[in-house]
Amino acid sequence: MAQLTEKEYEAIQALNAEYRQAMFMRVAKEADGFYILADNDGPLILEDTEEDDEHNLYSILPVWSHEELAAGYAKNNGMDSFKPQFVTRKVWNEKWVPAFRDQPNVLIGFMPISDKDFSVESPMEI
Repeated sequence: MAQLTEKEYEAIQALNAEYRQAMFMRVAKEADGFYILADNDGPLILEDTEEDDEHNLYSILPVWSHEELAAGYAKNNGMDSFKPQFVTRKVWNEKWVPAFRDQPNVLIGFMPISDKDFSVESPMEI
């Protein structure tokens, strides 16, 4: 996958949550995978601090379409131990999605950036 130019990086940063999610889905299919952040203990999981209407709290696995976006998120949030890791669509669909079926309080967070809102959904095949 081609690296983002600075102009492309900034343009993606300006997109709202729905456009970032749509872009993620398109790019992940084209690139046959996507990026997560991981360290020696495993993938980055964000913990939701607000309950939904039924008083549930969720864990969120953030995902990004480009390595630079994942690395930028880690850098901007002082997560120096976390590095971008590519996950192929095949591994995601065959291993990760079935594993999440037993964990209903885990959601996927699409391309979080800085302090903007981001879309979340239940884990699905890509």
